[in-house]
Amino acid sequence: MSTHPLEVPEILTRIGQYLPLWVEHQDEVDLDNKDITFRHHALWSCMQVSKLWHQTFLPILWYSYDGLKMVDLPQEVVTRYSPYFRNFRSPGCHAGPFLSTHLVELTIYIQMMDPPITLSTQKDLIRANPRLKYLEWHGPERLTDLDKDDFEGLKCLQELRLFHWNGGGRRLAKVLGAVAGSLCTFEVSRIKNVMPGDLSGSLQRQLDKVQDESIDEYRENDDTSTVTVAGVRGVAGEDGLVLPHMEKLKVIFDRNPDYVELAQCCPNLRRLTVAGLGHGDTGRLSMCLRNQCQQLKSLVLKDVLLPQEDAIELLLSCLAAGGLVKIHLDVVGLEQDLITAILLHATTLEHLTIASSAEDSVDLDGILRIMVECEQLKHLRFMLDTSVPDEDVLDAWRSQEWGCSGLERLGLEFNYCEFGDLDDEEDDDEGDEDEEIIDEDARYEYRSTRNRNADEAGNDESEDGADLQNSIEPGSAKMSRESSSGGSSGIMAISSEVSYMGWYRHPQESHDFESRRDQTDKPALRMLFEMVQDMKRLHTLVWKDIMYSRSRSPPRRR
Repeated sequence: MSTHPLEVPEILTRIGQYLPLWVEHQDEVDLDNKDITFRHHALWSCMQVSKLWHQTFLPILWYSYDGLKMVDLPQEVVTRYSPYFRNFRSPGCHAGPFLSTHLVELTIYIQMMDPPITLSTQKDLIRANPRLKYLEWHGPERLTDLDKDDFEGLKCLQELRLFHWNGGGRRLAKVLGAVAGSLCTFEVSRIKNVMPGDLSGSLQRQLDKVQDESIDEYRENDDTSTVTVAGVRGVAGEDGLVLPHMEKLKVIFDRNPDYVELAQCCPNLRRLTVAGLGHGDTGRLSMCLRNQCQQLKSLVLKDVLLPQEDAIELLLSCLAAGGLVKIHLDVVGLEQDLITAILLHATTLEHLTIASSAEDSVDLDGILRIMVECEQLKHLRFMLDTSVPDEDVLDAWRSQEWGCSGLERLGLEFNYCEFGDLDDEEDDDEGDEDEEIIDEDARYEYRSTRNRNADEAGNDESEDGADLQNSIEPGSAKMSRESSSGGSSGIMAISSEVSYMGWYRHPQESHDFESRRDQTDKPALRMLFEMVQDMKRLHTLVWKDIMYSRSRSPPRRR
């Protein structure tokens, strides 16, 4: 007698992985945010069918644990089922004990709940899970020493994030050395007391030799579009830390500029994000990138407006890697020299974001040079604290054929004054990944997915266009049709339901409420649409902080 398919554990497991367990819903207070709730009822009901179903679905039910989302669960229930946990995120109000020994991902925040999980319980949890691949660990409110022994057994660890610890006395170097055999991604913030030479003694000796030497001499070779930079060269990690597998590094500077030595320790680094880089740290970082990081493809410098000369120095230092694929700069001004330095990466550059202040030092003609000469661009975004270009500038932009025919996203935002987390495609820097240093809700939504194989493709984010605010555009028709030219008023009929020249307007995606109500200037927008009409891959356009797309349902703006 043949076995019924619903009695085969492998089939039941696949079914269970698609039952709704973590449900995303709109935040009732903050409409711009979404929340995730633990909804176990459907899976729990299935578990009551038979003993086989119970045994099969139980590990799926408890695969992911989030103490902040499961505050209603009694501690004894959490303890009883903790051996099934694979993803552990914040103990919330559960103080333990936790019997988990097969965790793959572990996140522990600073404890704000009562009772808090003790530091010894946190350490026990880490040491009991040698198969960890992801660890995010926020230290206690009172500054506490990092302990290398907590990391010695983590031979599979690929991704590490450390926040608010004492890393002095080479403690940080010892921790990283313990996981150097597997670590690929590292994020660091608020690690105190790291001293010069703690991470890479060779870099400190170089700096002692050239303490006040500038690195601003370079020769441009017109035939090869490369630059030779004059400076000091050395060997990575002569007597310091070496992280041979490290590819992604995010450094958040906070009164500890010696983090810059981390780049010196990563000879195979491909993606570097630096938040809050100080003016005095530019030369040191440039030396690290030029001498040691020969594989670097992504450079993100954010949260502090760098002088243009510092940004130029860093861009030149990356030429040894053969050209960057992604550049994100927060700078003071955007003038010809900086544009020239950017264009040295034109043959490889796919993602470019420039956030710039200083209204009188923005070269609008240089923006055209970028669009003409950077033929590989896919994502291009300018956020400039300057007035909106007039029709003469737009006409000049329209007069030349843009080289970036494969552009997919274009952002032209002016009078911009917010310089925070500006990059709308932070994690898509080489076109081969869509993960990385992302906001916590998005990270949890990803990490709570129980099926990690090829079927993840079936769980991709769907476009969310069901709640479009059509009422913002009075009189718009509730049908998909091309609008008329708009009459003599100069205001065109375009909305999330009515297209103009093939484009839909999505004011509800704007971060600025006033711009949601702003009527559209017809001549300027028509010129812009004409400029991009032959760019068939372009699906998203942001102009004056209003999003336009070739679909009624806009892509989610990050």
